[in-house]
Amino acid sequence: MTDAELWSAWRMWMVLATVVILVAAVLLVAIWQTARGIYREALRALSAADKIRENTNPIWALKTTNEVATSMLETVQHIEQDGGALAAALQSHAGAH
Repeated sequence: MTDAELWSAWRMWMVLATVVILVAAVLLVAIWQTARGIYREALRALSAADKIRENTNPIWALKTTNEVATSMLETVQHIEQDGGALAAALQSHAGAH
């Protein structure tokens, strides 16, 4: 192999190595930009999920409201039963006199 052929082969391999490095750099930049885009969208999605959670908290509070209302209804029904029994007892007591 002559010196000219050696320099020609060296230049060819240097050009090929440069092309490979440039392609790798372009791909890395594309991956980096895509990752940044995914990060931005993830932050947007997280913000939306927080808003959804805040907006649906009253729905979850309805369960507690229903439990309290059921308890109040049961208490009122017991008062009604006891009050009816008391009223009947008072009427029978008043009728006995």
